[in-house]
Amino acid sequence: TNERRGVNLDTIPGVTKLRGIIGSIVEKTQLQHWLSLRTSADDVFTKMKLTPVKGNLLANPKIKVWIKYVDELNKKKPKAERVSAASVLAFRYGDERVSTMLNAALQDQTTTIKLQSQRLEDWMRLGMQPYDVFHLLKFEKHDILLNPVFSFWLKYVDKFNVRYPMQGSTRMEELSLALGNRAMAKVLEAGRKDGRTKAISAKLESQLLMEWGAKGFTPDDVFGMLGLKNIAGGGTGPILSDPVLKFWVRYMNEFNTKHPGKRTTIFDTLKKNYGDMALVDMIVAAKKVPKTKAAAKSLEAQLLNKWLKDKKQPREVEHWAFFDKSGEMIGKYTTLFNAQIK
Repeated sequence: TNERRGVNLDTIPGVTKLRGIIGSIVEKTQLQHWLSLRTSADDVFTKMKLTPVKGNLLANPKIKVWIKYVDELNKKKPKAERVSAASVLAFRYGDERVSTMLNAALQDQTTTIKLQSQRLEDWMRLGMQPYDVFHLLKFEKHDILLNPVFSFWLKYVDKFNVRYPMQGSTRMEELSLALGNRAMAKVLEAGRKDGRTKAISAKLESQLLMEWGAKGFTPDDVFGMLGLKNIAGGGTGPILSDPVLKFWVRYMNEFNTKHPGKRTTIFDTLKKNYGDMALVDMIVAAKKVPKTKAAAKSLEAQLLNKWLKDKKQPREVEHWAFFDKSGEMIGKYTTLFNAQIK
């Protein structure tokens, strides 16, 4: 043999390329043979020895050849007998593992999106609820808006509503159901800060605020829906730096514009939901953080003015200022109170 004679054919120019061409011809001939026999997609998968590479099926270079085979095979079958490549993978690995593999292969968007689209079509035929589909797709919450399949899920919701109008819900209702209101607000707020997702985030937020407004939700209702009423139990220091609060403020502003007779403020809402002692804690904590210091000072001024308006004696508000260990707020209030009664 060539090996015994010490000849390495791979060192001869053009041999490696020739082997690739020959291998491709043999592979194509074999596929044509299987196609003529109408060998099932599952059997060809086995014959091609397709296995995941480091857990990622799409890293196997033969997977695209197999997907093409499935497409060609389906062209020879009546529509009712067609089986998608995605359904074969789901049968072999289960929906959750397929989702994990596809999410790990997002750099190959053409193949990933093709398979995900097939899965969505299969699930639609089965009448699967958008909520269940969302979780089967195994989206990562922190980058859901960056996942190209997310837009396909939104379209799935739309198609589901057309096909099953009695069961349908809006995109935002389904997203809220899948993530929860607070997590959804976090996703949309984070999306505003990323140039790649700013447009879709703004569009979804606009739809959401419009729907909440149409349902008659007040800013106080939404404050509770977003989990802002019990963000940290009795101690509420971090709330002013909570990104969800910014999201809520935009709803409040929109509500105030549409309902001037029912206007509310950040201060009024915080005071109503937390009370004076917790509000002082919030202000003290926020004044120590540069990015919330200005907001904290504004709230402090409003709180002191409210006490003055209610004619509270300094000794009456001392217990509310329990969290102000420096005594600064009580000192300010005492000065303002004494100046008022002169």
